[in-house]
Amino acid sequence: MPLSSQQMLDDPSVFYAGLREYGPVMPIHLDGDVPAWLVTGYDAGCHVLKGSHKGRRLFTRDLGQWGVAAQGQLPPGWPLAPHVAPMENMLFASGDEHVRLRGAFRSSLRRVSSARRKVIIGRAADQLIDSFVDQGSADLVSQYALPLPVAVLTRLFGFPPEEAARLQRVIPTLLAGGEGALDANEELTDVIASHVERRRRTPRGDIVSGLIEAGLTAQETCNTVWLAINAGVGATTAWTANTCVLVARAEDARIDLRTGMTSTPAVMNEVLWNHTPVQQVIGRVATADVDLFNTDVRRGDLLVISVGASNLDEQFGDARTRPRNIVGNESHLSWGLGDHECPAQPEATSIVEGGVNRLWTRLDDLHLSNPEQPTQWNPSIIVRIPTRVDVSFDPVRARARAQTLAPTGDHP
Repeated sequence: MPLSSQQMLDDPSVFYAGLREYGPVMPIHLDGDVPAWLVTGYDAGCHVLKGSHKGRRLFTRDLGQWGVAAQGQLPPGWPLAPHVAPMENMLFASGDEHVRLRGAFRSSLRRVSSARRKVIIGRAADQLIDSFVDQGSADLVSQYALPLPVAVLTRLFGFPPEEAARLQRVIPTLLAGGEGALDANEELTDVIASHVERRRRTPRGDIVSGLIEAGLTAQETCNTVWLAINAGVGATTAWTANTCVLVARAEDARIDLRTGMTSTPAVMNEVLWNHTPVQQVIGRVATADVDLFNTDVRRGDLLVISVGASNLDEQFGDARTRPRNIVGNESHLSWGLGDHECPAQPEATSIVEGGVNRLWTRLDDLHLSNPEQPTQWNPSIIVRIPTRVDVSFDPVRARARAQTLAPTGDHP
């Protein structure tokens, strides 16, 4: 069956529950009629992400072993190609090579202290809020959730300010995986290559300079930055936007935040469980024939791990019991699992938490402009993000609050 579905966008819990009736592993077709297996069960997802099953290493992140691709059977101009084309970065490496590349990335992240990162996030958030606060309304996707991580990551990776607009334009097109994705990927690759060469000539105290100093080649550095920028912007934009949707749509959530009955991290964790930013991970390849939860998977087959489906697995309870079962529970698969678990969890969390906190602090009365209208979602099968989140607030109240808050941006 095809993976794309309007029901997947509108009500993923119902959609994925229907898929699990076929079992925790089922055959699907990606765009272009490309065959794959979709892993919808939580336990099956854990096995595949860990790379082992019944004590054997049976799944690899090396997509060069994918039979369909190796045999040249992918459709020309396949829009998902940028997400599966093997690159010289930690995502596609294994063994000692993976340890080396991941270690270089982690060490480069430490060049930016948490205190400096917090200031960068706060300033970026304030500047974005300042740009629309006098209007009394905003689209929190295009005017906040998307430009915020782009602005922050541009600073952390040392990109010149003039490149931020280009990155903000091409990355969403690439992540959507539809028309224009290949051209967007080419432009993004060019921007990154130019910046890496710039930093090879003039190193600074940023992440790209750290990757170069860690001994990565120019190609490895470019590919690592490509991965970090795409994953960072895609995931944190969707995580921020989905958290904003929850807070803006639910009066109970706003009351609980105001009274301290809940916290921003708790709301963010709820979003990771119920509306995880990355819905599908493409993917893993079977290194041998395997019986995976009563499904015959063949060597060279591609497995797409549905993080969205796994996190909504009924083992975590029904509509009545699930809310209390996931409170404080971080066993979701949104960060991945095993050797390829996300290496930048503190950094991603700080961007989202800092952005949501600053928005909520300055615009504590924000609410949906049209609460009767259902949320419209981007059609991507990979990233779950609303197309827009229109909110309203009192600009006079917002300006007054800005004068009494500890400044992090350009306020006096």
